[in-house]
Amino acid sequence: MSHHDLDYTGQRLQLVGSRIVEPSECGSGHRVMPMRHQHHHHHHHQRTPSRDSDDGQLDKQQSRDTPEFFKNEAATNFELFYDLWFVANLNVFTSIHDISDLAQFNSFIGYMVLLWTTWLLTTLYDVRFTADSVWERCCKAIHLGVMIGFAEIGTNFDPNDQIVSVFRTMSLFLAVSRFILALQYGMVLFQIRKYADGKRPMAFTAVLHLCAAAIYLGVSFRYDMGRSSRVFLVWYIGGVVEMALHLSFSQLSHVLTFLGTHLGERLNLLTLVILGEGCIILAKSITLVVKDTFVKDVNFTMWSPEIIGLVTASTALIYIIFQLYFDWMHDEHSMSKRYQVWWTSLHLPFHIALTLLLEGANQCIVWARVYESATAAVEKVVKAAEEVLADDPTSQKVSDSIKDIIEPFLQKYQPLDPLEAWESVRDLLGEIASIPDSFWKDPDESTKEHFDADTTELLNTMVNAVYNAFEIAPPEEDKDATQPEFQQSEIAMSIVRRFILIYIYLFACAGIVLLMMTIMHVISKRRGWTPFNIFRTVVCIVTSIVLALLTVIASNEDAVFRDENYTSFIGSVWMLPTITISYFAVLVLTHLPHPSGWCMGHLRRRGSYKEVEAGGGRKEAAHESHVLTEMAKRNHHIEDYEDRRTGYSPVDSGVRSPPLAGYEEHRHERSRSDRSRSRRHSRHSHDRRRSSGARHTTEYRGASH
Repeated sequence: MSHHDLDYTGQRLQLVGSRIVEPSECGSGHRVMPMRHQHHHHHHHQRTPSRDSDDGQLDKQQSRDTPEFFKNEAATNFELFYDLWFVANLNVFTSIHDISDLAQFNSFIGYMVLLWTTWLLTTLYDVRFTADSVWERCCKAIHLGVMIGFAEIGTNFDPNDQIVSVFRTMSLFLAVSRFILALQYGMVLFQIRKYADGKRPMAFTAVLHLCAAAIYLGVSFRYDMGRSSRVFLVWYIGGVVEMALHLSFSQLSHVLTFLGTHLGERLNLLTLVILGEGCIILAKSITLVVKDTFVKDVNFTMWSPEIIGLVTASTALIYIIFQLYFDWMHDEHSMSKRYQVWWTSLHLPFHIALTLLLEGANQCIVWARVYESATAAVEKVVKAAEEVLADDPTSQKVSDSIKDIIEPFLQKYQPLDPLEAWESVRDLLGEIASIPDSFWKDPDESTKEHFDADTTELLNTMVNAVYNAFEIAPPEEDKDATQPEFQQSEIAMSIVRRFILIYIYLFACAGIVLLMMTIMHVISKRRGWTPFNIFRTVVCIVTSIVLALLTVIASNEDAVFRDENYTSFIGSVWMLPTITISYFAVLVLTHLPHPSGWCMGHLRRRGSYKEVEAGGGRKEAAHESHVLTEMAKRNHHIEDYEDRRTGYSPVDSGVRSPPLAGYEEHRHERSRSDRSRSRRHSRHSHDRRRSSGARHTTEYRGASH
């Protein structure tokens, strides 16, 4: 029975793990745990290196100077578990944090920056250096605690209405996160202490996180004064600077490189997480629509065509973005080191814009249903008033007819402040009942204005009740501000301004998402840039710019309230379908077959298509083989040049398969024997053709004689 059979778990847990790969004497590599002595036995293909071989000693010395790390090809279970907490924070924050004005919009972006940069900095360590051990699990537990802190703080994160304890706690959580990262990099630095190269960049990285932790700790004391402060901007700037410096360090040292890691997979998974959050928001929006359609209003037996179209457009938009992102995803290892850093950095604005786009797209569904319900309520009141005014009306009859509609409606749709709303409704109905009955036969201008204002206030009370049923709250008012005379009308106007803001960031983020995906596609696709592919890229960029420029329509708020012709697109049911149709057109253009002919081009630079005519015979085949060989050599020389220029080794330098003993010698011997057999076969065939030709010539001459 082996020691492995005696283990209770599937894998023995080390106290401190390591990914360092050290060369063995047979030239292969194996993982070692520097904190624990291990014996490794090699039973197959062992050979003792020659002491007279200077090249072997030089290679061995070079491998001992620079540490190499084992690279995981896929995310580990602990990394995926850590991503779940990102999902939880994102879901809680988007559910509670209501974007009702520009200040809330800015705080939403700020929170996303803090959450995303914290996740990325932890991920950058995990994909390169983490190894399952007691030490790493303890550190991961603290990182999970930081994520729990984000969930706690996200419910009350408002820089314009700061709660001192919340903001001080946020700064402390950030400091703890960076301090643990500094300790983790310090442990890796201790493990590579015997190597000549790599210690300085690793020390710089550890000091970077230690300095960030000290800064965040200092910021926490600033909130001890019991008043609001703008010092929280240090969090945003610090997170972005940390990310930029960390990614820059990765280009300066082989030890910090991301080549061969699964960083791209982690970012892909995070994109899936955000798309999944969009699906959750869509499901919540559909739930609200269903509750309003089939529960509160029995007259609606099914959704309107507009609602069905918007739900379809929102679902299709999520699906199309998913396809575009992964269809445009090329092998990250084909990118150079500089491009890989840019590709990673672009995911920050991409993910923020994607979250806002999905939030705004699903808001369009809710707003469409709100518009239908509010319009139906207003039409009922207007119709009842017209029926009363058609007969011999009195002020009491008009007041009672409006009351018979408003009171049942407010019982079905509860206002945000029921007591205040009911008191306002009774006062307004009383004012209408107190109007002289002579007004209905001979109305005067002043009384008419007063009646119109009261009626508008009653209608806005009903509309605001519909808003509240769909969890649409107005912006918070200043407590010291005086209450307006017609409060419900002011609330309705503020909610309309909120919808204008949704329209602006919906189309702005639609353009940014498409533009970011196009740029990341350009970065990751290194070859094949023919005129037709360039044309496709230009169309994608132009489409993104056009979508973003549609926000100009809402630049004049007064024109929107006056409902001028050029602003009629705002609030129409075609807003979301316009974005979906644009994205679908890009998807179709993406998958159009590449035409032949002039669109292929004859560019002889790297990454170009080159026409190769395949024909019969040895000459055409030899020509094709020669062209392909030359292209491979050219690409290989370019990769070698980039490696020499940036100081990197090839992509898979961190993962080396142990070579078989004598493999290179046998391979060369087989290659030489194959070439000699080919030459002998060629000479033998040539001799047979010559002898056959000579025989035919002799027979022909004999026949002539």
